[in-house]
Amino acid sequence: MKIAVVRNPIAGGRAGQKQWAPLLAAFRYRFPDLEIHESRSSGDARRLARELAAGPYDVIVVAGGDGTISDIVDGVLTSTRPEMPLAFLPIGTGCDFIRNFKLPSDPAALAEHIANASVRRIDAGLLVSRDASGNEQRRHFANIASVGISGEIVDAVNAPGRKRILNGPVRFLVHAALAILRYRPYDFEVLIDGMQVHQGLLAIAAIANGGWFGGGMNITPDADVADGLFDIAVMREEKILGLLNLLGRLHSAGHVGHPLLSFHKGRRVEVRPRDPNRFPVEIDGEMPIRGGFVAEILPQALTIRT
Repeated sequence: MKIAVVRNPIAGGRAGQKQWAPLLAAFRYRFPDLEIHESRSSGDARRLARELAAGPYDVIVVAGGDGTISDIVDGVLTSTRPEMPLAFLPIGTGCDFIRNFKLPSDPAALAEHIANASVRRIDAGLLVSRDASGNEQRRHFANIASVGISGEIVDAVNAPGRKRILNGPVRFLVHAALAILRYRPYDFEVLIDGMQVHQGLLAIAAIANGGWFGGGMNITPDADVADGLFDIAVMREEKILGLLNLLGRLHSAGHVGHPLLSFHKGRRVEVRPRDPNRFPVEIDGEMPIRGGFVAEILPQALTIRT
């Protein structure tokens, strides 16, 4: 089996560096012809994915977190070989997409698992928006696109310079708390398969292929990455204390049944902001766009080995 690994060398910070050494040793032992390719800048993983998908490889293994996985997914699905199988080495701040699969934590066991895993197809998301000049932007994603306070938190977490001060989980918690203290609800409209499900003030709208975001928050517990549908969570306006309480329940899925939260399923989701300048959007923990968008599910678009 010919394997190419795409690694984000800064994923997970110092903890990621410690994770990488035993993973590399185990994978080199199991796959002697292993090739390692490191992304060097924003968007570089996408370029590498397109190039490697056209090469003589049986699988691309992603060594990184959700942002790296999202870049690789977008690169492969826009390549000349969109059916290229992907596998995953969880190294990163959140690794939320990988929570949808039962992968061994031991490096040697994970290498053996990937060697023997069956190939299967799962869904992916496609987000379409327009830039300030009106040009169409298209971005594939693996896990979740969300708008509202979640986007504001991601914006703060990823701000230049902050990654050097705090490690991943602590950084997320600190900036989540600061964002909530500054919280003002967002005003937008949500349509699912052409039907309006909300118009007015919201805290979060999450369009989910997988079940987790934000470092282990199980926002959509019923999500299935292979059912051909998005799971959409709409969290309506709430005061700061209520929002803290509601967000605190997400790790254990204790938010299900909350009167200010509704769940929906659909294939196409349109989100229209009243104020495009106050509309923070995050896609798999990154912020590649601003403003309103349409998200479409792509059934069975992604090939994986898990």
